[in-house]
Amino acid sequence: ERERESLLCESPMLSLTSASALALHAPLAAVPTAQRAAAAPLMAMENELGATGPLGYWDPLGFSTKQPERFARYRAVELKHGRIAMAACTGYFVQSVLRWPGYLSTSAGVKFSDLPNGIAGFAKIPPLGLAQIFLFIGLMEAFTWPFYQGGLGKVPEGKLPGDVAGDLWVRYSDPEVKKHKLNVEINNGRAAMMGSLGMLMHDHILGTWIPPGFQ
Repeated sequence: ERERESLLCESPMLSLTSASALALHAPLAAVPTAQRAAAAPLMAMENELGATGPLGYWDPLGFSTKQPERFARYRAVELKHGRIAMAACTGYFVQSVLRWPGYLSTSAGVKFSDLPNGIAGFAKIPPLGLAQIFLFIGLMEAFTWPFYQGGLGKVPEGKLPGDVAGDLWVRYSDPEVKKHKLNVEINNGRAAMMGSLGMLMHDHILGTWIPPGFQ
C-alpha cells in the first residue's frame, strides 16, 4: 500500500520531468518565410547611417521598411532639410551680434541695421527683395538638387543621397572616418531641425529666439 502511494505521489513529478525532457529535445519550430522576409529590411536599416545612440534605429511609423526602395530619397530629403535648418540656426545666431553695413534697399531707404531680428524682419523687406529670396529658393530646388528625377524623385544609381556638390565636397578615403563624418552631419541636421523650429516658435510668441531666462 505504501509503495502504491509513493508511486502515485511520484507520478506527477515523473510526468513533468518527461515533458520537460521532451520539450528540450523537441525540434525548434521553423520561422515562417514571411516573417524572415519582413525582418530582413529591418536588420539592414539597423546598420544604416544615422542609426546612432542613444536611440539607434528609430522608425516608429516604419517608412524605411514599408518602402525600402525609397529610402535613398528619404535620406536625401533628410539631409537637405538638415542643411537648411543648420543655415537657419546660424542665421538666427549671427543676426543677434552682426549686421551688414549699408543699405538693404537704397530705393526704399532700408538699412540692414533697420531690420529686426527673426521672422519680424520679413515685414521690413521690400516686395522686390522678397521676390529675389523666393527666386533663389526656386533656383536651388530646380538646379542644385539633380538627384530628384522623375515622379516623386529618386537618387541616381551610383550616387549617394545628398551628394550634390561634385568635386567641391571634401572626400574621405578612410571608410570609418567617412562614416563618422556622415553621421555627424545627419545628427547635427536633426538637432538643427528641432532647434530652428524651437527658435521660430519662441520668436513668434515672445519676439525673440532666446528662451526666457537666457537673455
